[in-house]
Amino acid sequence: MALYDAFISYSHAKDKAIASALQSVVQKLGKPWYRRRSLRAFRDDTSLSATPSLWPSIEQALGNSRFLILLASPEAAVSPWVDKEVAYWLEHKSANTLLIALTGGDLAWDTSRGGFSFGSSTPLPPSLQGRLESEPKWVDLRAYRDGANPRDSKFAELAADFAAAVHGVPKEDLLSRELRQQRKALTLAWSAAASLLVLAGAAVWQWKTAADQRDRAERTLAAATEAANGMIFELANEFRDRTGMPIDLVRKILDRAQNLQQKLTASGETAPELRYSEVVALLSLVDTLLTQGDTEKAGQTAERARAIAADLVAIDSAHPQFQAILAQSYHAIGSTQFQAGRRDEALVTLQKSLDIDEKLAIAYPDDTDRQRQPAVDYDTIGYMLLVTGKSEEALDTYRKALAITEKLAAAEPDTLSRQYDLSIIHNKIGDVQLAVGERDQALATYQKALSLTEAIVGRDADNASFQEHLTVCQINVGDVLVRLGRYQDALLLYRKSLDLRTKLAPADPGNAQRQRDVAANDERIGNAEAATGNLQGAYDAYQDSLAIIDKVAAADPSNAQRQRERGIAREKIGDVLLAAGQADKAVEAYRASLEIREKLLAEDPSNTMWLRDAAVLREKTGAALSATSQHDEAIALYHKSIAARETLIATDPKNVDWQTELASCYVNFGDALKDARPDRCGTRKLPQRSRPRDEARQRRGFCLDGD
Repeated sequence: MALYDAFISYSHAKDKAIASALQSVVQKLGKPWYRRRSLRAFRDDTSLSATPSLWPSIEQALGNSRFLILLASPEAAVSPWVDKEVAYWLEHKSANTLLIALTGGDLAWDTSRGGFSFGSSTPLPPSLQGRLESEPKWVDLRAYRDGANPRDSKFAELAADFAAAVHGVPKEDLLSRELRQQRKALTLAWSAAASLLVLAGAAVWQWKTAADQRDRAERTLAAATEAANGMIFELANEFRDRTGMPIDLVRKILDRAQNLQQKLTASGETAPELRYSEVVALLSLVDTLLTQGDTEKAGQTAERARAIAADLVAIDSAHPQFQAILAQSYHAIGSTQFQAGRRDEALVTLQKSLDIDEKLAIAYPDDTDRQRQPAVDYDTIGYMLLVTGKSEEALDTYRKALAITEKLAAAEPDTLSRQYDLSIIHNKIGDVQLAVGERDQALATYQKALSLTEAIVGRDADNASFQEHLTVCQINVGDVLVRLGRYQDALLLYRKSLDLRTKLAPADPGNAQRQRDVAANDERIGNAEAATGNLQGAYDAYQDSLAIIDKVAAADPSNAQRQRERGIAREKIGDVLLAAGQADKAVEAYRASLEIREKLLAEDPSNTMWLRDAAVLREKTGAALSATSQHDEAIALYHKSIAARETLIATDPKNVDWQTELASCYVNFGDALKDARPDRCGTRKLPQRSRPRDEARQRRGFCLDGD
């Protein structure tokens, strides 16, 4: 079961506002009046470039989404994080679930080539080039980039294209449903407001008439207060960010409710129930103000709610509802502080909320709502810690939230979806642990996810989604084991995953992604075998992977990404051949890979991914040629590799990885020159290092093909 219906990928530099507006419409459109949203869309509001440790969380959200909505723009096209998100999606999901919103630049589908036209101004990330077999759903939102309003009827109608696609219904049906829901909600709201005014008016009048009617007045006032609580919550949930609902009408209803609360209080009565109702109203308004972007007023309103809630606790400190509403007030203040950029203050304030909620959870162990609330606090605090770069503290906080989630899930052990969600949470935390270098802890967390998923599959063996998730869990554990040097244990899990994937793939032969999953599994096995020194096993696994990749690529020859995968597979084979001392055969494999890379580069010279691929293969081919004494060609390829790397650095001078690779290439080029022209090297002492041909010489006599 996917946690999110859609994942929104966008450039944080330019498209935060329109991404937020689009998320609001997609989530709210067509929802029943009694629900807060009809869909759940994930939109990360942080900067991955500033906080790269967030990527595991982003990857987890991608893996648990049904659709990807890409906001295409020139800024998104050059964003490495947008490209990474799209590449992940295409690697693990179907391209049919990709939707595009054009926010900048020009987009054109080339029917003759069967893909979008790519060039220097194309507003799409490089990972999309050649990956789409047919034109995906895309909508032009450029007119709203600088001023998108979710309540703009024209914007909402355009956004309805995405909501309809995710819902799986025609757009016209969805819009008709939305209109019916708005009419129903509006009728209900005005009816509730009118009824409340009548009740309140009667209560205040009765309070002021005579002492002999006091009892009756108290009962009527209590009824009015209860109605106020219900109405405020209902109105806030219904109208907050309501698509197509005029903002002045929403605020009018909420302001009327606020005025009513103030009149009841001003009548001279300060009954705790009435003050409690006022806090409820204020907190509801805080949520609405935050959603509308009025952070300053939201903060003022939240502080007013806290002051009243503190007075209530002073009156009756043992009252659990008063304690809970005070905690909610602190949570609201923390949220406003965070949105205002006062993150340190927000963490302090949220800790106050957590302290109260933890005490209530201890006092009421059988109340599942009280037990759950600390987990909500932990989750919010954990996210804030991650955003501020405190990954380890965030991880500790997430662990506490996980402990609560585990306990609650244990209450429903027979519900597979609960256990499945718990497995996903373990994987999420494992990703963060691995990102901060806690390999042993990540392994333990991944293993818990694996055990849960194995049990789930055991109870529902026909569920392909559960089985696919099981292979992911197996690979996650295997990847950590590889980093820990436990290659044999990793191989065992990789092979289990491979066995399951090879069973799933034939069941759906038209599913190219499942075929590619098998190939990726073979590649992992090859990597682990090579690390153990079993070059024959690595060679066989790489050959199996190559056979699948070539078959998949042949079915879609215009798909540039699949052509690239053909090049990678041949590169892997070249690596193992060179390590085995068969430099001449390695040259053949590298040449085949280089031919593919050079062709891709020729078709799109501005593609930095293709340029880097070509640079890498030129260097590797040069090294293999140098090992076979073909020095002139080797030197020529080194020159071309260096030129390509210098071009890359010119496009992104701050890319440390590219600079490091260039430095390494110079060192390898120096070694090649020394081998080719020893008389010109004099007595200059070059850096000592282990070279591929040195390892090859140690393995003389090794023969992969038995020759």
